Amino acid sequence: MSWSKVWVAENPLQAGLAKIALEAEGITVELRQMELWSVAVEVLYSKGAAPSVWVPEQQAEQARKILHEHQEKLQSQTADTESDWQCPNCKEPNSSNFGSCWQCGESAPADNPEFDSTS
Repeated sequence: MSWSKVWVAENPLQAGLAKIALEAEGITVELRQMELWSVAVEVLYSKGAAPSVWVPEQQAEQARKILHEHQEKLQSQTADTESDWQCPNCKEPNSSNFGSCWQCGESAPADNPEFDSTS
């Protein structure tokens, strides 16, 4: 099967949201370069290390249209990084509403004001 890159995300969370949007429309999705993100963030952000969204070539045009329709929503949901946290274990950036690291499962630090594990 031939795959086409249809989008490059700004971060893993944005790539995941794009994947959910496409899969909801019945499109097969593969995320690539997810493991390179933490290394790229620590050194210098490298365009080649950005998470990317790939779909089968025959679904690429439909996928691009869907992502274009969702672009504003994707960017607004991932734009606020002020209260995000970095995993103390693997150094992966995480959204403030995550109670544990999406990469390794480490619990969010107790001082994360957005997440209250007692509720």
